Amino acid sequence: MAIEQLLMPKLGLTMTEGTVVEWPIAVGKTFARGAVCVIVETDKVANEIEAQQAGRLLKIFVPEGETVPVGSVLAEWEVDAEQTEAASGPEAVTAQATAARTEPVRRKAGVTEIAAARRLTAAKQNIPHFYLSTEIEVSALQALRAQWNSDATRPKVTLTHLLLLALARTLVGNPELNRVWEDEYLVDLPTVDIGIAVDTDRGLIVPVLRNAGRMNLGDLAQTSADLIARARSGKLSPDDVGGGAITLSNAGMFDVTYMGSIINPGQAAILGVGSERRRFRPDASGAPQLAREVGVVLSCDHRVLDGVRGLKLLDCVRERLEVPVPLFA
Repeated sequence: MAIEQLLMPKLGLTMTEGTVVEWPIAVGKTFARGAVCVIVETDKVANEIEAQQAGRLLKIFVPEGETVPVGSVLAEWEVDAEQTEAASGPEAVTAQATAARTEPVRRKAGVTEIAAARRLTAAKQNIPHFYLSTEIEVSALQALRAQWNSDATRPKVTLTHLLLLALARTLVGNPELNRVWEDEYLVDLPTVDIGIAVDTDRGLIVPVLRNAGRMNLGDLAQTSADLIARARSGKLSPDDVGGGAITLSNAGMFDVTYMGSIINPGQAAILGVGSERRRFRPDASGAPQLAREVGVVLSCDHRVLDGVRGLKLLDCVRERLEVPVPLFA
C-alpha cells in the first residue's frame, strides 16, 4: 500500500497549464487500472487521464473549473491491490447494472459539451460582440465549383472550402484584420490560421486550419477534410486547436437563412453562414433576375475590429466569392 500523487500532465509542446473539467471518481472511491480518473481541458480539447494502476482516491487538491500550471498536484490516491479486485469484480458490475435499471435516466453533459459551454458562456460575457450581415451571390461560384468537381483527378471542393479560402486570402491581403485581443494588447498574428466549427457526437469542436493563407484550393480542400474527419473521430491533438483570428461556422445544411454566432475565446471574429436561397433580384436595367444567395453574419470583437474594419473584412470576402475565378487558380 502506497500514497501517490496525480500531477497536471503536459499534453502538448505548447501546453503550460490545464483546466480540471471533471472528477469522474469521488473521494474515497476505488477505481481500476485504466479508469478515467480526471478530465483535463487545454485549448478547447478535453483529455481523459487514465489511472496507471488501481487504487482509492484520497484527496482532491484542484476542484473542477480551476486552471493550474503543468506539474501541479491535482490529487492523491492510495494504491491497494485488494481494493482493485473489489472495484473491478463481478459484484461491482452487478451493482452497477442494478443501479442502471432502478435509477431515473439522466444524461450528464459530455466532457466536450461542458468545456468547446463554459468557454462560450465566458466569451459572450467578456467579448463585446457586434454583428454585420449581408448576402453573397454565388451563381458564378457554384458554376466554377461544379466544373472543378467534374475533374476526377482533383479533390472534391465544397462551399466550406471556398469560404475558408476566401477568408484566408482576405486576411493575407489585409494583415491588420489578422489580429486578436490578449491581456489589453492588440496582437498581430504571424500566420493566417482559421478555425472550422465542426459538429460531432461530443458536441461542437473547433479545430484550426494552420497556414491557410499559403494554400491553394486543392491543398486546402484535402487538409481541411482530414482535419474535420479527425475532429469527428476524436483524434485531434492539442496542436490542432487554439489560435487564429477567425472561425468559419457553416450551417447551410440545416436550412437556415442567417446565423449569428458567438466568438470563440481568443479569437476576434466568427463568420456564420446560412443556406443557399434562390430569389429574384433586379438587374442593371430593373428586370427581375434569378439569383442564388447565401446569407452570412460576421460576429466581431469590438476591441479588435471596429465597424469599418468589420465591414472591410466582410466586403472583401463577399467580393472574392462573387468574382471567384482567382480562387480556382
